[in-house]
Amino acid sequence: MKKIFFALMFAVTIIFSNTCAAKDVWVEHWSDGTDIYVMDDTITSGTSSDSRYFSVSVKHVRNGKLQEVSNREYFKYKDDIWREHVRDHSVALHPVNKLFEFCMNQLGWSYRAGGSDPLVKVYY
Repeated sequence: MKKIFFALMFAVTIIFSNTCAAKDVWVEHWSDGTDIYVMDDTITSGTSSDSRYFSVSVKHVRNGKLQEVSNREYFKYKDDIWREHVRDHSVALHPVNKLFEFCMNQLGWSYRAGGSDPLVKVYY
């Protein structure tokens, strides 16, 4: 009886430890009706003497149905602005980017946006 009890407790512990560790966090609702969720356990980052970067996987959900999972990559060299890698090129990061903000907060990295232009530089 003790063996069955301990086996059951072990199985419950394994099940809950695997399912409770990661979560999808809602970060934004787009005008086309798409909700963006960060898969928080996929945030990876790195730094070097002249750069910072991170990547994350996100889920695109519309009307409660998963549309796609995409990977986002953000990087910054020296005193340049933060950029997002999109397909085969990079674009300047828009200062109002909830996904970027969430990941920066999770990483504990600070940043500021300066100026009044909608495509303002975002600094680390």
